[in-house]
Amino acid sequence: MDCRSYSIARLKDGLSSIIADVAAGEEVVVTDHNRPVARIVPLSRLPRLPKCDAAAVLAGTPVAYRRRPKTSAAALVRQLRDA
Repeated sequence: MDCRSYSIARLKDGLSSIIADVAAGEEVVVTDHNRPVARIVPLSRLPRLPKCDAAAVLAGTPVAYRRRPKTSAAALVRQLRDA
C-alpha cells in the first residue's frame, strides 16, 4: 500500500493531483505542523456507504443513519396512550 504525507498547505496547493493519486489507489496522510490529522483513502477501500441526503451531511446529521419510523407520530402517540 502506497502512503504519502502532505502538509495542509501542500495539500491545498496540489489538491487536484493529490486527489488523482488517491483515486489511483494511493493513501494520503494530512499533517498539521508535522502531526498527522487526517487520512484520505480511495472509496474502493471503504465499506459501501448508504446513500445520504447531501444537505443533512453538510449539516452533520446524515439521514442514512437515522431510522425513520414506520408509523406516523400521531399513530405512535395513540399507541403509547392506549397501551
